[in-house]
Amino acid sequence: MSVRTMGRVWDFSQHAGTELLMLLSIADFSDDDGRAYPSVATLAKKCRMQPRNCRYLLRALEDSGELSVVPNGGPKGANLYRINLDALGLQRSAGGQSLAGVQHSAATPATHCRAPMQRSAAKPSVNHQEPSEGKKHRSRSAERTFAEWIDDVRASGERPVSDYLAVWSYAEKIGLPADFVELAWLKFRDRYSSDDNYQGKKYADWRRTFLNAVRDNWFKLWYRSGDAFLLTTSGQQADLETRGAE
Repeated sequence: MSVRTMGRVWDFSQHAGTELLMLLSIADFSDDDGRAYPSVATLAKKCRMQPRNCRYLLRALEDSGELSVVPNGGPKGANLYRINLDALGLQRSAGGQSLAGVQHSAATPATHCRAPMQRSAAKPSVNHQEPSEGKKHRSRSAERTFAEWIDDVRASGERPVSDYLAVWSYAEKIGLPADFVELAWLKFRDRYSSDDNYQGKKYADWRRTFLNAVRDNWFKLWYRSGDAFLLTTSGQQADLETRGAE
């Protein structure tokens, strides 16, 4: 364990709850540069959770910019985890408050899914309020690529969609499980960050675009059977792709 890395996580991470617990667990294995090689199974056991939930937390930490993951980048093909110490130092001001002016609360997991993207019961961040009627028609100059938007989100200390009330209200209204929303986000993120056909796309409101992707089931991840939503073959494949190395 690196005392230096552990101390920086405690002092500067923007995360709370299970996300902070996961980052601290990685720090417990890390060197002074924030590098560690624990397996998903080891982290899950250390945090007393299922491996699937562990993978969701790792994705959330990646999205925040505080953690980098290199698959098979460690010894004997283990994943390489690196806690981005410089990013931690930028997340908060000297007074210990988030640069965005809002301290994120820990998410309250749903009974059917403990994904960290599940919105908390606390009031949503003011940074994620719906646009007013007078601001619906945005100029094209406000449009950004997904990569540009993610960079701006991370610089502000926000999270991409964790506290976006609209998507969680919609999912709750129709009974769509939170882990299905999580799968949709991972597919959405991968499309616009990795697919050459979509990387150049620009939108003024990426959160609203993601809500549209969930509403219209862009990736054909689920279907409704009676009162329940079930994964399609594509959804099952997407779920397997999130598992990574155990």
